[in-house]
Amino acid sequence: MTAIIQLNNLSFAYDKKSVLKNLNLTVQSGEILGLVGPNGAGKTTLLHLIQGILHSSHHAITVFGGQPGSLLAKAKISTMPQKDLQLNNIKVSEFVNLFASQADHPQNPAAVIQALGLTEIKNRLINQLSGGQRRKVSFAGAVVSNPQLLFLDEPTVGMDAGARQNFWDYIETLRQQNVTIIITSHYLEEIQKVADRIAILQTGQFSYVGSWQALQSHHTNGQLHFTTSLALSVFTHLSAVTAAHQTTAGITLLSNDTDLTLQALLPFIDQLHDITITRESLESIFLEMTNKGGLSK
Repeated sequence: MTAIIQLNNLSFAYDKKSVLKNLNLTVQSGEILGLVGPNGAGKTTLLHLIQGILHSSHHAITVFGGQPGSLLAKAKISTMPQKDLQLNNIKVSEFVNLFASQADHPQNPAAVIQALGLTEIKNRLINQLSGGQRRKVSFAGAVVSNPQLLFLDEPTVGMDAGARQNFWDYIETLRQQNVTIIITSHYLEEIQKVADRIAILQTGQFSYVGSWQALQSHHTNGQLHFTTSLALSVFTHLSAVTAAHQTTAGITLLSNDTDLTLQALLPFIDQLHDITITRESLESIFLEMTNKGGLSK
């Protein structure tokens, strides 16, 4: 695989105030990386350094094998910023065509408009669109240039459920085309589903870089729910069970190790029905990490 982005002991400071500290990371071609962190962690600074908007010490960052912000890198990069461009008196189709005209090897603007579900609004003025519609148009402007590296900052804010699904379907299409994508979002359940790896940035340092599955393996808390004719008291003292509740819908066990609790349930398995196991989400793990200041082992 080809390294698209490399960070080599990257540090950065504003007026001698440290913002990023000794970051090391390699992002491979075709990888989708979810970059998450609390406000003030340094995410925006890091993205600006990778894009060449800010400048770091020599060789601390390479993008496409060269310096960030080089003509080569700029020709291969596109960005969907958090804030939509405030353009008046320009139609959706004109906006997409404008971005296509600035690219060396753009996609067909009409095809992008159709693929992203913008056909019905292509002749409307952007300033007359809803917030969710403007996000879709911003995304169209970002992808029509046919980038090899795509930055998405809070991409689905304001989109309805259908538009979000269409957006993530298109991301899967880009994945199949080997486009490298960096996503920052407060919708952590979306990053959990789509990212190949997750990088969690806290106080200027990576507290975790790896897959969602590996991160979840460090956090074994969860719930087990089932229906049964057995009494609640049968389950209250099983391995790793921290609390047990019973309602008309069944019994729910809270566990600090769902695997251990599931093993303890095996002797009763013939009398349990509709068993579901819910592990911690990325959002709950992220909140736990940011409250504690790091990844629990």
